[in-house]
Parts: sequence; structure tokens; C-alpha cells
Amino acid sequence: MLTKTKILAIGSDPPLMRLLEQELSDGDYEVTSTQHTGISLKDTLHKELPDFIILDIMMPTLNGIEICLHLRQWTQVPIMMLSTWGTGGGMVRGLNLGSDSYLTEPFGINQLKERINDTLKRNAAVAGCLTNIRTSTSYKEVN
Repeated sequence: MLTKTKILAIGSDPPLMRLLEQELSDGDYEVTSTQHTGISLKDTLHKELPDFIILDIMMPTLNGIEICLHLRQWTQVPIMMLSTWGTGGGMVRGLNLGSDSYLTEPFGINQLKERINDTLKRNAAVAGCLTNIRTSTSYKEVN
């Protein structure tokens, strides 16, 4: 039996969170959503132990970029930012500040699934290739 990819969706838009839960939970994914930010987000992260994070960039208190910076202090799990910012500058900023992927709204569910899978594959390949140059020990062996 295949293990489902655990996704933590972080956002303040209830229709978007419902859409992600409904459309992604029927196949290869198990989706949990939260509106938490700050310390309560850290608790949720440690409780859920996701394989992937989807982060809505438009949030009422902290924006997605600030939340991404917090997440990077706690985890190296791949993060995809969802945004209505269609500008190249917003995408570059998000990617430079710690997200692994970026998708602008509106998007199709198949496009979202492809982006999730591509990001997971890319991150798995990078993790598998990381070596300690000094000892030639695989990254996975060090941890």
C-alpha cells in the first residue's frame, strides 16, 4: 500500500482551503489546513509532520513571505506559495526567501498536482545527491 503525501495547507481563505482539501485528498495526498501563524503554527507543524506545505501568500496578519521565513527556521519541508501576484518580482522574491515552488492563481488542480509532484521529486533528488565534501558521506547518512 502506498503512503499518501501529507500536505499542510496554510491560509486564511476558507474557500481555497476547502478546495485544496477536497481536490487533493481523493488521491495520493492527505491534506490538513490551518490558519495558524506564529507559535501555534510551529505546534501544528510538529503535530502534523507534513511532507509538503502549501502556503497562501495573502494572509491577514503575517503575509506568506513572513510565514515562509518562520517555517524555514523550523523545517526544510518543501514549500509552495500560492499567490494572486502574477508579477515575476513577487515570484522571484518568494523563491529567494525560502519557498521551493510558486503558483499563481487562478490555477487548475492538475497543474497544482503536477507542481507538487515535480517539487517533491526535485527535492528528493537534491537530498539524495547532497554529500559532505570533506568525508564523501551521503547527507542522508550524516543525519
